[in-house]
Amino acid sequence: QIEDEITALVVPDLEPTDEHWMEFKRSNNLVDSDEAAMEVWLGHRGWDHDDLRLHVLRPIALQRFKEQRYAPGVEELFLAKKNDLDTVIYSLLRVKNAGLARELWISLSEGEVAFAELASRYSDGPEAQTKGVIGPLQLGSIEPALAQRLRSLRVGQLRPPESLGGWHVLLRLEALNPARLDQHIRQRLLDEQFESWISVRVNAIL
Repeated sequence: QIEDEITALVVPDLEPTDEHWMEFKRSNNLVDSDEAAMEVWLGHRGWDHDDLRLHVLRPIALQRFKEQRYAPGVEELFLAKKNDLDTVIYSLLRVKNAGLARELWISLSEGEVAFAELASRYSDGPEAQTKGVIGPLQLGSIEPALAQRLRSLRVGQLRPPESLGGWHVLLRLEALNPARLDQHIRQRLLDEQFESWISVRVNAIL
């Protein structure tokens, strides 16, 4: 209902283009539908042609709303969240035995064997299937204690074994890619702010 109100306010005079219609038909599996089939489809939803026009225009209207309302502050928001948006690739090896973890760390520190080989042979977690390599992942999506440890490392640096989440863990940072405010990240930040705002509105109505 809120999205319909936004659509009606933002694009009262806009007419859907052929591209808008095609995108709507693709998203609703209607590309091959003729006029009669479309009328049946509308009838099942209780829509008339004005309703259909609003639904076709809804994505355009909501995007305009997001741009008007949130675009002026998106750069500031990006800077505030940048640390969580940075992506990492890291190697992880975890075992239950503290003595084994220390032995493996010594072998790695002295260059006797590759991390990938030890992880595939000894790691008790699913990372053994990827030779210990995990990522790329955004730091904000990683368990905070683990993300904090990764932030403390230089690329290529190995942390000594430590207890984490019931495991004895070896960590090595393989790559750190700082986030950039590209179109993908910009759109994600706009979407997040809109979803947060509309959730508040919906909960108030409920």
